[in-house]
Amino acid sequence: MASPTLALAQSPPPKSPAVSVSQRNPHCWSKLPLDLMQLVFERLAFLDFERAKSVCSSWQFGSKQSKPNNQIPWMILFPTDKNYCLLFNPEDKEKLYKTQHLGDDFAKSIVLATYRSWLLMQPRYEELEDQTLDQEFHLYIKDLLTCERINLPAFESDIFGLSHPILWIDDKTKDYLVIGTINRETMVSFKNGDNSWKKFPELPKSSCTDMCLNMIYKDHKLHYLDYSNLYIYDFFGEFPREAFRISVREFVGYATNPYGYDEFPEVPLKLKLNRYIYNMIVTVRGDVLIVASLHFSMAETWEFIICKMDSSKVNKWEEIVSCQLSNGIND
Repeated sequence: MASPTLALAQSPPPKSPAVSVSQRNPHCWSKLPLDLMQLVFERLAFLDFERAKSVCSSWQFGSKQSKPNNQIPWMILFPTDKNYCLLFNPEDKEKLYKTQHLGDDFAKSIVLATYRSWLLMQPRYEELEDQTLDQEFHLYIKDLLTCERINLPAFESDIFGLSHPILWIDDKTKDYLVIGTINRETMVSFKNGDNSWKKFPELPKSSCTDMCLNMIYKDHKLHYLDYSNLYIYDFFGEFPREAFRISVREFVGYATNPYGYDEFPEVPLKLKLNRYIYNMIVTVRGDVLIVASLHFSMAETWEFIICKMDSSKVNKWEEIVSCQLSNGIND
C-alpha cells in the first residue's frame, strides 16, 4: 500500500538491508498477533496511525480494527483555485500538511459535507454548462488521504444542487450514505448498492424542506427537525421509513417570533424576537436535545435554552438549561 498522501508525513525510502529482516529479527513485525497490533494502534496519534497503516498489508488490515488515540479534529484549508488541500494539526502548531493532487475538477467544486477524511463535493454553480432551473448535478465523494473517489449518479434540482446535505461512511466496510433535499418538497438519499437516488416516501406535506432547521444521522437513523415536529427515519430497510414523530411546537413554536413586527402592534418592541437559531444534538445515549439561541429586540443579551424530550410524557419537552450571555456573541 502506498504511503499516506500527506507531504510532510512521507519518509525517505529505506536502504536495502544487508541481511533479510527475518534473519536480523526472528520476531517479524508483520506477524504480530492482531490483539497486540491493536494495542499499538490505539496508542498512536492520527498522523502516526496513518503512517503505520503503510508498513505492510497485515498492519493495514489491523488498522481497520482500531482507531487513532488522538481525536482532535484537523482543520482543512482550501487554497483558491488549487487542486489540493492543506491540513492543519493543532498538535503540530507550525506545520501544514499538503495533500496530493485531488483531481482536475476539485478546484471547480465546493464542499457540501464532511465525514472524517471524506468530502462530499458538488460543482460550483458558475462551472455548470447550463445555468438554469432543473439543472443536472453530478456529485462525488473524495478521501483526502487516499485520493479514493466515489462518483454518485446525477440528479435534477431547482435549488442549485443538494441542500441540507449529510454524509456518512463506515471506515471498515466503506458503506456510505448521502442524504439531502433537491427541491422544497423532496428529500432524497443514496447509499452504496443503489442505482439511483431514492425519495423519502413519507416526507410530511406540511413540512417543506426549506423549513428544515437541522438534520442529524446517527446509528442508522435520521433525525429531522422543522418548525412543527421532530421526525426520526430509520434506514434499516431498502427505503427510509418514518419510525417516530413528536411535536416541537411547545418549545420551537413559541419561540419562532412569537410577537412579529407586523403582528401584535400593541406588544412593546423589546419583547419582539428578531433573531433565533436552532440546533439539535443527539447524545451518545441517543437522547435528543434542542438548543435555542434567542435574541429579542433592544435586549443586551442572548438567551439560550436547552430542552430534552420528557421521558415520562410522550409528547412533552422539558427545559433542562436556560441562561443568558451579554451581546458580543452574534451567531
